[in-house]
Amino acid sequence: MNSSIENKFSATADELNRLVVFIGGFDPRGARYYHQLMRSESEKQHGFLEKIFYKVGKRNKISETEGMAGRHSQWLIESSSSLKKSSSDFIFFDWHDEVQKNWTEKRWSVFFQAIDTYVAIFKSKKWLAPIRLQARYTLWTLMYPLAYALLVIVLGLGIGVFFSSKTESTSGAVAVCLCFLGLALWGGLALDRYIHVSWLLRILNFAHSSSLKKSPVLDERIDAMAQELAQGMQQAWWREVVIVGFSVGSVQAVKLTAALRTKLAAAQSSTHSSGPGSQGEVTLLTLGNCIPLFGLFPGAGDFRRSLRDVAQDRQVYWADISSPSDSVCFGMCDVVGLSLREDGVKFARESSGPESAASGVGKKVEQWGLNPQAMCSPRFHKLFLPETYRWLRRNKMRMHFQYLMAGEIAGAYDYFELLTCPGSLRDYIEKKLVR
Repeated sequence: MNSSIENKFSATADELNRLVVFIGGFDPRGARYYHQLMRSESEKQHGFLEKIFYKVGKRNKISETEGMAGRHSQWLIESSSSLKKSSSDFIFFDWHDEVQKNWTEKRWSVFFQAIDTYVAIFKSKKWLAPIRLQARYTLWTLMYPLAYALLVIVLGLGIGVFFSSKTESTSGAVAVCLCFLGLALWGGLALDRYIHVSWLLRILNFAHSSSLKKSPVLDERIDAMAQELAQGMQQAWWREVVIVGFSVGSVQAVKLTAALRTKLAAAQSSTHSSGPGSQGEVTLLTLGNCIPLFGLFPGAGDFRRSLRDVAQDRQVYWADISSPSDSVCFGMCDVVGLSLREDGVKFARESSGPESAASGVGKKVEQWGLNPQAMCSPRFHKLFLPETYRWLRRNKMRMHFQYLMAGEIAGAYDYFELLTCPGSLRDYIEKKLVR
């Protein structure tokens, strides 16, 4: 990174912006889609707000010569009212090319891949009970594709057996059974377009496959981003760096946060700087997190080490905003404890000091380690009319993306105000979202 990026970003020369690094989920769509989504949804959001207006700037590609690993995009998001105006620099961390490598297009192939995934899950069945206790709706969602596939097969075979009983020849009976089974499978795949079973399986399959093999390209990209951010923070280009991980992106966000803190600690040690805030604030914000899903597989040791580092790091403020009504995520549960259960490591919880007081805010369950320091529900039911919310609950995919989208009624959770709030993100979250 060089100073040209800092100059390109800054809305004003005399006021430092917040830098938001956004990492999306397991989605083959790239920066263009998410930039358009932010523009359209921010317009909807200020459509029913009387005092706050949002503006999303033009998307720019960061070139190789400007750092940031040369793949990512940048834009400015601003909020304004009669009383104040604030803005944040926004970097879209692009890893959709790596997603595409693991994105199986044919739905029937996704289901076949899921066989290995579910075998691995049931081999590690010790974590099923803890998830059932803390996130039973999430566990049902994880098992829902399996139940759906078995239901389709049983239905097809059942109808086939019924009609084949009227056939005298054995070969004819077998043909009838196979015919109805094929029709049932075809119908199940066609229905999947509307109920998004294969979408859930793609996430589950990726969690399993990523625990079995490393992704050197993605790891290198994360390390390069951490290096660029560390350099910028040392030169005080931003007042705060916020790493946002949405959905599966929460896993990559944890890795990036751990890498950034390692590089900042090394730089602080080499320059003999003192004071916990000498290099600026680092905030980790996870939205609709899928962290335990990736931590539970035995092969995910590298990720669990990064998670332990972040969980114990006093210089990181980690806020998790995940809704229990979003059954795709792990909302309001012990995300660190569930993820580290495979390692059998438990941290002693702090019982005194200011950090301890902060760490207990907003929690409904015991946590392993210091982080997350705040766990908040976006309370989606407060953002919609009852009939709209009922539809939203039935559409798992749409509900999962609600963290990035406008509501229907003004409420406590506002994604765009969250990104552009004046002051620190920590103060905003604990004043407005923590209950």
